Amino acid sequence: MPRACVCDNGLLLLFIGCEFEYIPPVWPEESGRQQKQMHLDFTVDDLPSAVEDAICFGAAKAAVQYGGENFITMLDPEGHPFCLCKKQGKSEFDLYFEKKGYGLIPNPSINIDCPDTKKLRAFYAKLTDWDKDFHWTALIADNGMVVHFMQCDFDYIKPVWPEEPGRQQKQMHINLRVDNLSAAVEEALRLGAAKAAAQYGGENSITMLDPDGHPFCLYRR
Repeated sequence: MPRACVCDNGLLLLFIGCEFEYIPPVWPEESGRQQKQMHLDFTVDDLPSAVEDAICFGAAKAAVQYGGENFITMLDPEGHPFCLCKKQGKSEFDLYFEKKGYGLIPNPSINIDCPDTKKLRAFYAKLTDWDKDFHWTALIADNGMVVHFMQCDFDYIKPVWPEEPGRQQKQMHINLRVDNLSAAVEEALRLGAAKAAAQYGGENSITMLDPDGHPFCLYRR
């Protein structure tokens, strides 16, 4: 059974045990090895203390760092990278959130790897109708969650679903609740998604593949 954490903005994070041989991603990416596919960013007031806490909880500081003094990349106990980002005071993004009435920028934000930021962002913008005026790489969900689309500087590999030994795993996926499941599937197909060949959700959910191969599930509300 999955276990869950509920974030301040209502984002539900599910942790689901694998029925296959899980392979931790390699970071930074290396040719032919498992990629992270997505990662989470957490904004913190005290970066050194947050790093110490994460290490105490079982995380490790990544050997390679690119964030200077502003953010630190960590690896959780299963090897998923996540970033701890130092809060910089009010930015243009904070002001945008206030103007829109979202409140504070939520923790965490989600970053999805892709070969073409504009293409994948446009797909999800049309599929969800999420706010696309925040930043050219991002969308804001109805609950204020920020989803970034991160263009790869490496050879992106589409995940294989269902998983197959020795091939790229999805690592994470997104669930979207909809009022009309069949209509949502038709719309996703029209926008460039594909219906996964294998389905396990019965009448209540459908697994789709976005244009870059990331699985996502449409759930009947």
